[in-house]
Parts: sequence; C-alpha cells; structure tokens
Amino acid sequence: MTASDRPVIDPADDLDALFQSRAPVDPPKAVSDAICRHCTKSLHPGRGASAEKRVVLSLLISGGLTGLLIGVGVAGGSAGATLSSALYGAAGWAVIQAFVLFFGLARPPGRKPARAVRLVIAVVVPILFLGYLTLTASGRLPFETFSQGATASHAVGCGLVSLFLGALVSGGVLLLWRGTDPLTPGLSGALVGLVGGLGGAVAIGIACPSHEAWHLGFSHGLGVVALVFLGGAVGRRLLCP
Repeated sequence: MTASDRPVIDPADDLDALFQSRAPVDPPKAVSDAICRHCTKSLHPGRGASAEKRVVLSLLISGGLTGLLIGVGVAGGSAGATLSSALYGAAGWAVIQAFVLFFGLARPPGRKPARAVRLVIAVVVPILFLGYLTLTASGRLPFETFSQGATASHAVGCGLVSLFLGALVSGGVLLLWRGTDPLTPGLSGALVGLVGGLGGAVAIGIACPSHEAWHLGFSHGLGVVALVFLGGAVGRRLLCP
C-alpha cells in the first residue's frame, strides 16, 4: 500500500467520537443549589395589576388631566353653555376611551379581537373625532385668514400644548400596560396613543377659548392622529415583554 492509498483521518472525527462517548453529567446538588440561590436572591413573588385595574387607572390619568384643564377653563372665564357642552363632550369621549381600552387592550394576548378589527378602531375613531370637532365648531374663517397672523400663532401654540398633554397621557398609559402584548405591541401602542390623544385633545378643548373649525381640526384634532403613529412606534418597545 502506498502513501497515497492510506485513508485520510480527520482529527475532528476523533474529537466527535470522544465527546459522544461521554454521557452528560449533572452538577452536584450543592452546586445547583448555590446557583439557584445566587440567581433568585433578589426575586420576590408578585402579580401584576389586573387588566380591569389597568383600564381604570388609564381612565383616571386621562380624567385627571381633563379635571385640571376644567379648572384652567373656569379660571379663564369659560362658563355657562360653552363649558357645559364641553363637559358633555368629554363624558362621551371618555366612554369611547373606555371602549378602546377594554376592547383593544384588556384581553390577554392571543384572545384579543382580530388585528383587522383593532386596526379599524385605530383608523376610524380619529376620523370620527375630527368629524365631531367640525360639527361642534362655532364658525369657520377663510383659510387665508386662519393661516396668518395671530390666529396662526395661536393655532400652533394650542396644537403643541394639545400634543404635549396627549403625550403625557399616552406615556402614563404605556407604562401601565408595558410588557403585556408580545404578539401585536405596535398595534396596541397605536391604541394607547389614540386614548392619550383623545385625552389631551378633549382636555385642551375645555381650556381653549377658540371654537373655530380650522383651529379645532388642526390644533386639537391632528394631535390625535400623530399620537396614534407615535404610540405604535413606542409600543413596539414598551409593550413587548
């Protein structure tokens, strides 16, 4: 037999045979116990808040902001029929917020309504809110007048305040529901943004003295749409376990 006829032996085959011949060995019980004690020494048994409690706390966050802005509105001179109609509107949209929370977030993962149904809620409710603002407007300026001077400055400032207030509510609700949706965290986050956006818009609607249609749509309504998208982006991180 020549050298070229000799079989080539791969050293890796010897290593594989060596490892396969060794059965796995469990560590001694004392070592296992020490590992368990080290890994669990700072852990304590506990249970997160129930879905019902999270819904109630979410509504309280939004309602507390609305109550604060009611005080601002009263202090600023909003009273009588204007304040009464705003309060009726706030109560109606609080019911919508509760519906979104119960229907879109409270069910456990895997048992929530179909994704398409929840997506329809995230799209249709902001449209309904914009329609509500249009119907409750006291008048409409020409867009050229609205987009210039003091009216435009007021609209920008009011819109930023509405967006900020809605972001506060959305942030609080996101923290309440963090880590609760491993399957559709982005969609759940969009619904949280919807709840927060409605809370901020309704609250600023009570304190804001302007009831002009363009102002309501741009300054109070577009923040709701923006927070739906922002909530979806942030929800992918906070709501996923």
